[in-house]
Amino acid sequence: MSKLFKRGVSFDGMDCIKDSSSAAYMQAGKASQSAVSWYYQANYAKFTVYFGVVVIFIACIKNIWYRSSDKVYLKSHQKSLNPSLISSLVAVSTSYGRYIGYKPINSYICRVLALPTSLGSLLFVIASTAYLACYCFIPHYWYRGCSGFGTPPLAIRAGVMATAITPFLYVLSGKSNMITLLTGISYEKLNGFHQWAGIITLILSIIHVVPFMYQAMAEGGASFLAETFSSKDYWSGYPPFVLLVVLCVGGNSWFRSRIYEGFLHLHWMCGIAYFATLVWHINNALDMQRYMWGALAFWATQLIYRALVKTAFRPSALFLKPRPATLTKLPKGTYEVVVTNVADMKWNPGQHCYLRFAGSRILDNHPFSICSVPSTVSADSNELRFIIVPKKGLTGKLYKELDESITLKKKVFLDGPYGGTVRDPLSFDNLSLISSGSGVTVCLPFLTHVTQHIAKSIEAGTAFIPKDIHFVWIIRHEEHIDWIREQLEQAVSIAGDYVTIDIYVANRKEIPSDKTGTIDSPAETEKCIDSSYDSRSTFPMGINIHYLKPNIEQIVLDSEKYLNRKTMFVSSGSGSMRKSVGSGVSSLQTLVFNSDMNSRPYPIEEIYLHTEAFGW
Repeated sequence: MSKLFKRGVSFDGMDCIKDSSSAAYMQAGKASQSAVSWYYQANYAKFTVYFGVVVIFIACIKNIWYRSSDKVYLKSHQKSLNPSLISSLVAVSTSYGRYIGYKPINSYICRVLALPTSLGSLLFVIASTAYLACYCFIPHYWYRGCSGFGTPPLAIRAGVMATAITPFLYVLSGKSNMITLLTGISYEKLNGFHQWAGIITLILSIIHVVPFMYQAMAEGGASFLAETFSSKDYWSGYPPFVLLVVLCVGGNSWFRSRIYEGFLHLHWMCGIAYFATLVWHINNALDMQRYMWGALAFWATQLIYRALVKTAFRPSALFLKPRPATLTKLPKGTYEVVVTNVADMKWNPGQHCYLRFAGSRILDNHPFSICSVPSTVSADSNELRFIIVPKKGLTGKLYKELDESITLKKKVFLDGPYGGTVRDPLSFDNLSLISSGSGVTVCLPFLTHVTQHIAKSIEAGTAFIPKDIHFVWIIRHEEHIDWIREQLEQAVSIAGDYVTIDIYVANRKEIPSDKTGTIDSPAETEKCIDSSYDSRSTFPMGINIHYLKPNIEQIVLDSEKYLNRKTMFVSSGSGSMRKSVGSGVSSLQTLVFNSDMNSRPYPIEEIYLHTEAFGW
């Protein structure tokens, strides 16, 4: 067998080019195909799909388990303090996974290659890559004795595996997609795996090309290589390969952060062109077009669903009509957008919408976290509130328009809501909300939602689970408090001792000695640019102002003494802050899998972390 697949200009005494029409050559070609069949290579596409399906199935089971366990805990938490054996095993197993999974990775390579920055996600990417690499490289043989005996098996394996990834690539690209529906994992978290799938597809595409080039060069040199790659079967592969390179390179965070609008439009146009040219290149070989039609079916379905359910194309009274929006300046270079006439919309804490403003920049579509919650009185009084820190492009243009007037009326098309978490915050005993800057727009709705629930329960005399809500917000300027001052005061007034709010002002030059409340040592404060704002004297008890940059990880670790059976952390803001929270929550997992060593009257069953960011 090894002799049959010996590579070179000659094979068993035959010249791979000159003797290509001889009977012996034909016989050797049949033997090569018999040993490694061309048709068998299609199975490697199935092996690739099986892996993806199994992973999605496991994530789906996990989603069902936590949705149901949250409902059970809501109903029976007062009746049973001892979890079942199965629940305990799941809790301990999950805590070990979270202990690893929540750990952050500060790696330059991860940032450059768009790899996940959490250890758990990175390990999954490594394991998936290893699985694909084993199926690609371990089976032999890589090459045939002569190129005339058929295409190199390594090239075909890599090609069909790249094609099999295509349906996942397009499903993961959608804001409303089947994987999110089944697993409960929001599309922006799946976007990291979308990028990884694209890179793996590019690598497999390169592996697909190299054996053809190598064998042609080995047998006939540069002239034979040029002759081989001038045929239609080969040059039809150039367009999809080039488009895939553009998609992968352009999708890197470095480019996205600098030319977001350009990236967005280039990406979807290249995505359509890549699909079309890949279908042309496949040309029905090994029935690989089935994967392409599957990708098209998923892609089209989620686009139609998104158009009819999430955007202005929804069949309602607002079909193709924008909604009224009011833009108002806020302190320190920010502004808010309040969208009314949203009685037909439902959303949950932590979700976001894409806003498309009618006018000169109608093509610009940006995501913003919803800072408000649905009204508990009437849906007609609902409004969507967004706090926006202007950057380049659309947000900066709108802020410049506000320079001419304090308030601006606009028309806006909504796309959403998306994101959030499938976990019910009302089913957790402790809720710790940690944010920085405008990331507070993610955490504030959780605070409002839970405190409103507590107020209703107290009024009705019914039991409720959340017993401790800790809201932590890090800001640069004290004026930023006015963004959400009313909501913070309302939360404290209706939930009382159940809520503790700590606001850290990181930039403060002087600390006035005549202010009441919590003031930290001047030696611990950082340099900053403003000390004229004076709002704290009117804050009610329960809202504490600290003039320093806090140690976020230590704040998380210090919460250990307050933890009950189930705790939920929500984090949104800067990348460094989210990493600190992730590291702290990872360390707290020891309280779950070492619960038998803790002198507590009840076991700590779960410490869950939900993060939100638009760094993708």
